[in-house]
Amino acid sequence: MALKKRTFSDLKNKFSKKANFKPERFFDLGKAFLDATGLPGPAMGHLQMFLGHSDTGKTTALIKAAVDAQKKGILPVLIITEQKWGFEHAKLLGFDCEEVVDKTTGEIDWDGFFLFNNDFQYIEEITDYINTLLDAQDKGELEYDLLFLWDSVGSVPCKMTFEGKGGKMHNAATLADKIGMGLNQRIGKSRRQDSKYTNTLVVVNQPWVELPDNPFGQPKIKAKGGESLWLNSTLVFRFGNQKNGGTTNITAVKEKRKVKFATRTKITIMKNHVNGLGYEDGKILITPHGFIAGREASEEKKSIEKYKQENATFWSEQLGVGGDFDLKIEKEND
Repeated sequence: MALKKRTFSDLKNKFSKKANFKPERFFDLGKAFLDATGLPGPAMGHLQMFLGHSDTGKTTALIKAAVDAQKKGILPVLIITEQKWGFEHAKLLGFDCEEVVDKTTGEIDWDGFFLFNNDFQYIEEITDYINTLLDAQDKGELEYDLLFLWDSVGSVPCKMTFEGKGGKMHNAATLADKIGMGLNQRIGKSRRQDSKYTNTLVVVNQPWVELPDNPFGQPKIKAKGGESLWLNSTLVFRFGNQKNGGTTNITAVKEKRKVKFATRTKITIMKNHVNGLGYEDGKILITPHGFIAGREASEEKKSIEKYKQENATFWSEQLGVGGDFDLKIEKEND
């Protein structure tokens, strides 16, 4: 009896296997951010990066992601190694947190729907902490989707370097091992439909510029910590210029009193393996209350006037005088 010939369809059914993933969802950083970048914010279930020089809007974006996570019932996990965190600033941006004073010692703490940890000395402590929380989630001890927010990844060494036995190469190798080959897999796996929870990791990072070998070559922007973070990040937002901050300060002026009102910055979608969308020429204003303005100068002017009216009391307190005030645009920062 002749054997039945297998069709390609038979072979495909036998050897092909498709994992089903949840629909893409994003954290919402506000309309101004959407107008500037073409995306609402970081994508859920991915490792991604906020890349940029100091004072270009990365921490504001990080906090606004935490604010939206709280609204969605997703637990923000704040991993702070830059030591520039301020709960007062976060609360001004809409983060739900309350000051708690110890009646015995007088020490101030903050309470709310979040986890906060700034007690780290090296990279392995951070990745162990994240894995511990993911393990607790697997065991049913932490029944929330998690948003890990690390500010910033380039500010802490690996254990070997911390002990004086390593250097930058060891830091990069540790990040490649612990994040690229470890956490990135656990975070990405949570996007599968058979995963009960969806977890996200957003890292803040500063760039450094690699100069070309010849005078006619173009400099390349690199992320601190080696290639692993760049390669494993599915979405990279760059704040400011490639070589420098490229920001412009806007100062509020009233009766010779001057205070910083806002900072104009650029936002570029450098990498998007989530849906391939996003702009490379966005501009936005950073204020103490979040992002405002639009892509055009006329929209920026309207946004500023609306923001001034909505926060008149706040700015009167900052300037020490009431009423309207003038705005002075400074030259672009290097």
